[in-house]
Amino acid sequence: MLELKDVSYYYKSQKDKTILNHVTYQFKKGVMYAILGSSGSGKTTLLSLLAGLDVPVEGTVCVAGEDILQRGLNAHRKDHVSLVFQNYNLIDYLTPVENVKLGGKADAEELL
Repeated sequence: MLELKDVSYYYKSQKDKTILNHVTYQFKKGVMYAILGSSGSGKTTLLSLLAGLDVPVEGTVCVAGEDILQRGLNAHRKDHVSLVFQNYNLIDYLTPVENVKLGGKADAEELL
């Protein structure tokens, strides 16, 4: 289970602009979620925190009850996260298979 425990976030340069304010939520395994909101409401920030791309100012993000910071963000991303970015971040002169191969040693064609 992926869980937010009392998570708050603001940009350090704008402490008066709170992005997330003491959010607590449990995402259950096998359930699909949609995160909706107006521009600037914190959707991307929330996803970045869940994925371990950023860390909360307060609170914890947990997987199976364990704080992802204690386990390590790299391990969290390696073992628990798959991301599809809005801008694809692909290298345009490489094939799709070559782009996937950049991410690790697994069989790129099988992954695709």
